Amino acid sequence: MAVLFYQIGIFLIIQISSLFGNSARNTAIGLISLFTLFQVFTSWLLALQFITIYISYEISKGLISKNSKSKNSYEPNYVTYSFRENGGRSVTMVDLNDKNLDGKIRKRAELQNQVKEDSNRRYEEDAEYKSSIDAVINKMMSGSAKTFSYKSEEINLDTKFYYIKRSKKHGPITAKRLIHLVETNQLSKNCFVREESNNTFDKRAIEIIELLQ
Repeated sequence: MAVLFYQIGIFLIIQISSLFGNSARNTAIGLISLFTLFQVFTSWLLALQFITIYISYEISKGLISKNSKSKNSYEPNYVTYSFRENGGRSVTMVDLNDKNLDGKIRKRAELQNQVKEDSNRRYEEDAEYKSSIDAVINKMMSGSAKTFSYKSEEINLDTKFYYIKRSKKHGPITAKRLIHLVETNQLSKNCFVREESNNTFDKRAIEIIELLQ
């Protein structure tokens, strides 16, 4: 009976040490193996303990794998967030899975994201709604063309941009690639974009394209 309890103890020590990672588990196995070699003098008991150590080692690999996955299971959930700044509105990205994100910003971002998803769904499915939205945006863009702040020498076809599609940030891609996506209808000309060196999505793809043409 004492031998059985001894084997259970070895098994538990190895499993518990595996919760702290490979290094702790391997250290425990090394110490137990040394103890077995120098303190156990019966051949059958020596063999039994090494069998116990081996079985414990194999089982512990599963525990370490699960523990590693749980530590690396975090996946960010980036959504666009519009806010007032300097008398206007700016757009940035926030991570809804970030525990340190301000509660008010989280609620506003979640609401804005839900509205955008509903609007995007309707935009894709309702041709009349899509036409109305495009007309409003085109009118806004034509009215703001004179106040466009970029200078042509500041960007070129190799300048990289991030863009927003279905409330998710994508990129960076070159301006040349951006033009291709719009021309092939893979990306709306009215989607928000920002230069790689900027922090806010305050321009539309069409603005960049018209500047480069």
